[in-house]
Amino acid sequence: MKKWFAILVSLLMVLSVPALAEVDGEDVGITMFSSAFGQMLTEGEAAQLDLDGDGAKESVTWKSVPLDEYDDEVVVEVVPASGEAITWHSGTLYSAWACVDDLDGDGVMELLVTGDLMSDDYATFCLHLADGALTLLPVANTFRGADPEAEPYCDAGYGMITAIGPNRLELTGSQDVLGTYFGSRTFTLKDGRLELNDDGLWHFETGDADSWEYRALTPKAEIAATFVDGDQQTEGALKVGERIQITASDRTSVAWFVTEDGREGFLSIAPDEENGWGTLVNGVSEEELFEYVPYAD
Repeated sequence: MKKWFAILVSLLMVLSVPALAEVDGEDVGITMFSSAFGQMLTEGEAAQLDLDGDGAKESVTWKSVPLDEYDDEVVVEVVPASGEAITWHSGTLYSAWACVDDLDGDGVMELLVTGDLMSDDYATFCLHLADGALTLLPVANTFRGADPEAEPYCDAGYGMITAIGPNRLELTGSQDVLGTYFGSRTFTLKDGRLELNDDGLWHFETGDADSWEYRALTPKAEIAATFVDGDQQTEGALKVGERIQITASDRTSVAWFVTEDGREGFLSIAPDEENGWGTLVNGVSEEELFEYVPYAD
């Protein structure tokens, strides 16, 4: 996964203007639709902010420090007007950055810390200052391989921040479905929790030459599929050798695709529970249907 994506090392927060981030040494456009309160926090520099909306500013500092011989973590320090410092430790987190934004416009700022947990598994923490403590807001569970019914909320959201807007937080992290891809989900802040607020699918970037070279699925057997053109749906089949890319999926029942000639459609899928890994398409193992399935190591 390092080959495809690296952590967003710098972002320029500009109101409703595309920002630039560096991914594997190349500049790519990342649209950061910041609210009026949006502000990036520079590591090691104190920012004067009214986090809790009480009219008094706090001094807010974050920095990445060694956790042990091998790992780093983020430490956030908030010093209120009373002068008694409040600290929060992330645990293992690499290549981190932080920002603040009043997502829901209620006058209380969300302090967001995002970074790499390990092996390109990213996480974003959402902190509130209240009653003299920094508390984590629960986030709907979209962690890779998670069962949201068993654990509906987590202390962190899965993925790195790729967009912020008025009550809109987009997180992007890898998911396994007919391969491993970086997928994005959108959250909204409601009743003290970050809840999913999208169409229920992880959306994956596709279309460039590299993605067709490294991420395309090539059928080695005919595969029944539903093709979609506007409001029209047509039952058909992917032919042997007709390459596709996965564009979106809920991981459990449907996988949307695009063909090289631009046709769109979806496949009926299910987790391969008998094998304990992978995906069934129309009840058949992915290994029987495709020449190669690009899972990350």
